[in-house]
Amino acid sequence: MKEFIELAQKIKDKELREKVIVYIKNPQPTHKDFKKYPKEKYETAGAPFSAGGPSVERDLIKHTVSLTELCFETAKSLEKNFGLKINSDYIVAAALLHDIMKIYEWKKTKSGFEHTGVMLDHSFLGVAELYQRGFPEEIIHIVASHFGDNGPTPPRSYEALILHYLDTMLSLVEYHYLGVKRMHDQSKIMLFDEDMIKKLIGEKTEKESE
Repeated sequence: MKEFIELAQKIKDKELREKVIVYIKNPQPTHKDFKKYPKEKYETAGAPFSAGGPSVERDLIKHTVSLTELCFETAKSLEKNFGLKINSDYIVAAALLHDIMKIYEWKKTKSGFEHTGVMLDHSFLGVAELYQRGFPEEIIHIVASHFGDNGPTPPRSYEALILHYLDTMLSLVEYHYLGVKRMHDQSKIMLFDEDMIKKLIGEKTEKESE
């Protein structure tokens, strides 16, 4: 939560900044029927995802922080180099909140992440909550369209395009990095010296013989 709130300070509009921070501090769904679902802590929140192969587990905090930083810096670069006016307040708010409802969609268990049984996915829950809390239409659209052209709502603003493509790029990096890391962890090589090998096969070492 601390990292999210620090990033929210980049939002210049005071009213919007406070609205984002209130949501981060209390992401409880407004609709009474969705209050029964367990809430995962930000520190342990995540979700399984795939980019064409076996699924890996995403860390919600790292993903959100990285995406928000990327969106903020990309907005500055496009404005500097192309004169393109990007609403950095909107894109930072959307980046911070686009996956926040995953804390109600997935729960951490000893065997990994399990679905909570909630009947709407995190994007629909997020959009509904943003609408209920009176967030600007532009932010709601960015979150609604973060799946891109394959989702029900394609990006219709530069802010939405930026977030979608950076989210996709980051997901690919995360997937391949986490996939390689998992393969490495599963195939750790144990290094044995001569004495250890002799012990394993039942031979006495020189020290033991003495």
